[in-house]
Amino acid sequence: MLESREALILQTLMELPKDVVLIGRYAVNVYIPPRFSIDCDLVVFEGVTELKKTLVKNGFEETEKGDVPYGEYFRFMRKKEKVSFALLLNSVFDRASEIVFEGSLFKKYSRERVTVGRANPIRIKIRTADAELLFAMKFVSARRQDIRDIFMLSGTELNWNLIRDIIKEKCSEKLLRERGKMIKAKVANESYRDSLHGAFGKIPDRTFDRCVSNLVRFLDGLASI
Repeated sequence: MLESREALILQTLMELPKDVVLIGRYAVNVYIPPRFSIDCDLVVFEGVTELKKTLVKNGFEETEKGDVPYGEYFRFMRKKEKVSFALLLNSVFDRASEIVFEGSLFKKYSRERVTVGRANPIRIKIRTADAELLFAMKFVSARRQDIRDIFMLSGTELNWNLIRDIIKEKCSEKLLRERGKMIKAKVANESYRDSLHGAFGKIPDRTFDRCVSNLVRFLDGLASI
């Protein structure tokens, strides 16, 4: 069931106009072992009418819309399969922290890459947010799945100075310290490794240790700012 829902997302994504930037789960799949998602998030700069028409043609219905700082958002869903696309016009807004990632960041920190699903062989070339920007966004939201992604991204080649600069620009000192402390506590827990198996499968010792080391070093550096 998950495989067919993932295939629906990927097949639809192939048909969409490409003046977008891929974020969210399918963007993270570019950099780390892919996992399933039934939601696809896109930052849109123009051509939203054409995007909407393509989604409707593929059986999606508009289920949500609203205004956010610098733009709007729309959610389209195939209700039977419960898969969705979020179209985020000119910005991404984190409601919990009220932090805005404006469109200029996605224009600056993105380029064409290849995304994949977990169970489907479909490969899609699409403009995708850089890993550093994805890391910063997930640091701000810091939900359980965001922390997992941050952890796994920490084992890749990252520009840590850029991540630090984006986070410092977006977060208050209080939020920065709160997020850093919470994330460090979670990944330092002895059971944390087991919590990753469902999403990513068995992680080699060397990979896990590299992720821990890089992430904790970064978080300790943030705490000293």
